[in-house]
Amino acid sequence: MRNVLLVQSNSSLGEILKASFQREGFSATLLESVSDIGHLTAKTFADLVVLDETSAASGINVCTDIRLATSAPILVLADAQAERRWAGVADDVLTAPFAVQDLLARSSILIGKVPLRRTVYSSGDISMNLETHRVTRGTRVIHLAPTEFRLLQLFLAEPQRLWSRAEIVDRVWSPGRDERIVDVAVKKLRAALNRRGGNDAIRTVRGAGYGMA
Repeated sequence: MRNVLLVQSNSSLGEILKASFQREGFSATLLESVSDIGHLTAKTFADLVVLDETSAASGINVCTDIRLATSAPILVLADAQAERRWAGVADDVLTAPFAVQDLLARSSILIGKVPLRRTVYSSGDISMNLETHRVTRGTRVIHLAPTEFRLLQLFLAEPQRLWSRAEIVDRVWSPGRDERIVDVAVKKLRAALNRRGGNDAIRTVRGAGYGMA
């Protein structure tokens, strides 16, 4: 199921748009502020961001902030006078007033250019299914808390990569958090994965970071 993030300060209009996307078979999440995107996309894959320009207090530079959090295309809802300002900054601009069907059609075109997201990640004998929220090591089911699940997803997405603590904080929590929370989460994840012995599933490089072994 494709996931749309709706940034809309008008909650009533936001709920209408959210319901419209859901009727068309999309998963839709309503946000009041762009600042909510970074933390959310650490947990939820986005296929499209629909931004109402009235919710963009920082102006067109807000698109830069969004692209730091997600590679999803951006569709801006703007008035006719502002359309030119957003052209070339967003992936598409829909001017108000607009018909909801036009919004859905434009969104489908943009989303159609985005590759389907992976639902299964694996490395060695460890596997994660995002649809069923199931993690296994061999034949054993691993039960993880939400934070450890997001952390493992990050590692499995690029199993050869070593992630610094700062990078992990940005992806799993939010920038500015105490980086020591990474050490605690890795310790819990490692304990869950290695509970019945075997090779350590998590690689630690002192001073550099963590990744899959």
